[in-house]
Amino acid sequence: MKILVTGATGMFGSRISQRLAEQGAEVLALTRNPEKAKQITSGNITGVVGDLDDPATIKDSFEASDRMFMVSPMHPDLGRRESGAIQMAVESELDQIVKIFGSVRHEGDALDRAHQIAIDSLKKSGVPWTMVSPQTVMETNLLGQVEGIKQERSMFGCAGNGKIGMVALEDCVAVATRVLLSNPAEFAGRNLEITGPEALSYAEIAAEMSAALECTIKYVDMPEAEFREMLIAYGMNPEDLELQILCHFRQMREGNASLVTDTFEEVTEKKATSVREWAKEHREQLGLA
Repeated sequence: MKILVTGATGMFGSRISQRLAEQGAEVLALTRNPEKAKQITSGNITGVVGDLDDPATIKDSFEASDRMFMVSPMHPDLGRRESGAIQMAVESELDQIVKIFGSVRHEGDALDRAHQIAIDSLKKSGVPWTMVSPQTVMETNLLGQVEGIKQERSMFGCAGNGKIGMVALEDCVAVATRVLLSNPAEFAGRNLEITGPEALSYAEIAAEMSAALECTIKYVDMPEAEFREMLIAYGMNPEDLELQILCHFRQMREGNASLVTDTFEEVTEKKATSVREWAKEHREQLGLA
């Protein structure tokens, strides 16, 4: 079986490529960068060069594949890009499409509108599809706080007291891998919402991390405008802030990230990773080894 993985050098794409290869699948790992394609080619993983903005560059990769794992950067063009990939999957008669979505309720904001364009195309495609929808991912949110943790033993944000069902990346990868290696009919038409075992506020998350790491880490909540200015001061591109950071914290603050499900356990027959367990496993990456 050959599985095409888009966004293969990103957080989800790289780990899913590795996990699929470990399970014996042949992976075509799509990237726009020829040098990165060479670097990621190893064993069952073959780096292939193509750009979702230019269908002619990805046609051969689709025709050589049986299934597709689809993930895209959070960008205003996400819907158009993924819809184009879905159309290519239809034309190439793929057996399955697995799309990364999300279980935070974005309720019609710009990111949600972009995803809904792709989801509409997915549902009309006629190809068996499944969505894997992580809740707020620990690696994205907590490793993104590394400098504050190292320098001030603090995490910063504008989440207020909103509860968050944070989920470990490896739990999401395990579910996506299971789906991609299954009979496409087993999970067809399902949105698998993957969460951690409990919903916690950022202050409670800081307390769990403090217990795991045996030091005091505090959470500093800020007004959104001040948080935005702080991020810009630290070098964030202002044009990227809304889709990549602020819209997520806004939904946390408004209570739209509190979902907790047992889907991970249903699919894998294992317990979801807690924040405390995750922090212990990532002590070195958090600069507290």
